[in-house]
Amino acid sequence: MNLELIKRIVRRILKFIKVPYFKLQQLYFKVVTNKIECNICHYKANKFNSDNWHLNCTCPHCSSEVRQRLFIASLSHLDNFSYDKIISNKKILHFAPEASVGMLIKSKAKEYKTADFFAEGYSYNNIDFNIDISDMKTIKNESFDCVIACDVLEHVTNHISGIREVIRVLNKGGFGIFTVPQKDNLKVTFEDFSITDKKEREKVFGQFDHLRIFGDDFIDMLQDAGFEVTAVNESFFAKDIADLNVLFPPILSKHPLATNYRKVFFCKKL
Repeated sequence: MNLELIKRIVRRILKFIKVPYFKLQQLYFKVVTNKIECNICHYKANKFNSDNWHLNCTCPHCSSEVRQRLFIASLSHLDNFSYDKIISNKKILHFAPEASVGMLIKSKAKEYKTADFFAEGYSYNNIDFNIDISDMKTIKNESFDCVIACDVLEHVTNHISGIREVIRVLNKGGFGIFTVPQKDNLKVTFEDFSITDKKEREKVFGQFDHLRIFGDDFIDMLQDAGFEVTAVNESFFAKDIADLNVLFPPILSKHPLATNYRKVFFCKKL
């Protein structure tokens, strides 16, 4: 039998098994109290999956991580950064959109556009703009009410230009929403463009296509560009919500480049 045919059959069998298992599991947790729940796909369990860096932080159903759940928790629970104020009936530009988060945003937005800078090894289904965030010349000034760029700026050669471009395309009073990987206890952002080898970049920056690892000075970069900035972390929420939605790693990672202390930066254009 053809090997590719065997692979397709196995994938179909696994898919057939996975769907009823998931439904039965979620039915079980409707009867028995669950310890955690993904606030994006509402998957319920007693713990999440782990990856190479963080234990019990990844939703096995929608693959959300702390940063995505922290973002959605902010829109759901914080009056100053609620869906009504930032997303509902607004024009949104979403860079590198995660499917699960994008669906929630799109369902409430007046206009929802997606963007990414096409690179080898990534999937780009349903992307509206193939653009570099640091050079959005195809987009006019003051075109959007909100620009979302979660874990994007570490991929960009000129991240300061990226921040300034977001301000340019935002309407007055609009919001730029950013997350970046910030190494624990790193005060000043580190970058070294002489490092071009992919394995060395992964070793130094955490991923082969990252150009820097951010420090605590990221908020200064945003403010210097002209934003009014609020850095939201798990402390903005009641402990029961933070624990239920896993808005902070239940076990701190010991990886030398770990971003244990995730923040979502809500940046208002004055």
